[in-house]
Amino acid sequence: MAMKSDIVRLVATTSVLCCCFTLPVMAQQPDSAVAPMGQATPGFAGAQDPGAQTGTASDGGNPGRTWSIVPRIGLTETLTDNIDLSSTNKQSGLISQVSPGIHIDARTARLKLYLDYALNGIAYSSGNNGNQTQNALSAFGTLEAIDNWLFLDFSGQIAQQIISPFGVQSPNNAYNNNNSTETSTYRLSPYIRGQLAGSADYFLRYNAAVTNSQSGSLSDVTLSQWLGQVRGTTRFQNLNWAIDGSQQNTDYSGGRNYQDGRLSGVLIYRFFPEFRLRGSGGWETNNYQSINSQGQSTYGGGFDWTPTERTQAAGFWEHRFFGTGHNILLSHRFPLSSIRYTDTKDVALIPNQFTGTGAGTVYDQYFQIFASLIPDPIARDAYVRNYLNQIGVAPNAQAVSDYLSNRPRVQRNQQLSLVWYGSRNSITFVAARNETEALTVLGNNTGVAGQFSTIVQRGYTATLSHRLTPLTGLNLSGSRMESQSGLTNNLNTTMTTYQLGVSTRFGAKTVGSINANHTQFDSDTSPYSANSIVGTVATFF
Repeated sequence: MAMKSDIVRLVATTSVLCCCFTLPVMAQQPDSAVAPMGQATPGFAGAQDPGAQTGTASDGGNPGRTWSIVPRIGLTETLTDNIDLSSTNKQSGLISQVSPGIHIDARTARLKLYLDYALNGIAYSSGNNGNQTQNALSAFGTLEAIDNWLFLDFSGQIAQQIISPFGVQSPNNAYNNNNSTETSTYRLSPYIRGQLAGSADYFLRYNAAVTNSQSGSLSDVTLSQWLGQVRGTTRFQNLNWAIDGSQQNTDYSGGRNYQDGRLSGVLIYRFFPEFRLRGSGGWETNNYQSINSQGQSTYGGGFDWTPTERTQAAGFWEHRFFGTGHNILLSHRFPLSSIRYTDTKDVALIPNQFTGTGAGTVYDQYFQIFASLIPDPIARDAYVRNYLNQIGVAPNAQAVSDYLSNRPRVQRNQQLSLVWYGSRNSITFVAARNETEALTVLGNNTGVAGQFSTIVQRGYTATLSHRLTPLTGLNLSGSRMESQSGLTNNLNTTMTTYQLGVSTRFGAKTVGSINANHTQFDSDTSPYSANSIVGTVATFF
């Protein structure tokens, strides 16, 4: 009961997060938790329905408020002993950051919208860095244009992205690092769904997306994609079918134009309510590894098993042109803890690679844990966002940061996440392994994937949080990320970071934190070490 009263008290005083929260856009899966590789299916959702999570902390999760607009301003001061992240000429200095921002939630009959934007102005007291500004945007939403038939999904993201996994890595975005660049991705996706003569469901979606970066060495990417599906039942009660089709054009401004088309049929057999088997067969064509498009048959199979509402196991394996692709999910939720493992292997393209990263985030885990204690999803969302902000854990925490590439890649991404929550303590652990391999050596491709065939990244991050009072928390965290080239050991890099901090709420609309950090970056070309103290204050209006 003490923990429940703490939750109620904290929800009542919740404010909008001072950091940007990103909920990745993913396709819903009909009749299965894991769809055939490369196929999309109806809907627009993240780990949970975005429309059910747009309540904001500023209104206490009040479902009666359809719009919430909350401006804010934050001030961050970073005192560091290595302002240039240099291995030979360490200079102490102060990094000052002013961050005006705005958070908008809309929850109307037609529109579901989440938007968080901040403009970060950064000034350096010494070193070789010039002052700079950075944009940070996370936005997504759905507009229901025609009742239960025509919909428009949209999303936008602006963030700092790594250029090379073997260049200098920064402990945070405040440092002026030539190995990172501001990258923006915008997407519009209208779709329709309905029934054919009452016997089958249909779905048709068009995706248009563009990704731009401020680095002149990287390509801008434009994506145009059609996705369609028809699915229905048979005279056999437990046997269902689906036909999936897709056609995609991806244009790299500094490289080639790639085409990819797929058509497949799927059979799903339900042995009993908790267990289903599925198989697929089809054909795909693309020019990833040739000048002209080449075709090849595809086939695969998988299962979905949900023995309880807390446990899920699903997997799908498929023979593709690059070998065997797969999509595996294992998860279980205990009363006050949760464990989740995902393992995917598929073609990765900008901008698609940035929309799926983060599936099964720390936010998702905590959202599941509090399901029984806070049944209302809006109030639960407000509580989880505030709680993670208080304990110093990013809602979309990742152990491995992806990098930009001038060509398509085959990417295998494995992630294990574990969270445990107590009345005053919590533990968060994320481990990941990301292996990428270039698909083609044709055209004018000069990015990282054009230089090295295979790149392997491994990462681990752990956070221990202790609630000192209902409004003040102490956190201790450590992380390690390794990057390794498949051709040589001379390009290996490792970044290790430790942080100890405390965060608190000064009033109904003001929050603050102070953190001590140590970062060690090991590299044959540009190693460095840096210590810093970071103080942040944010006020909401």
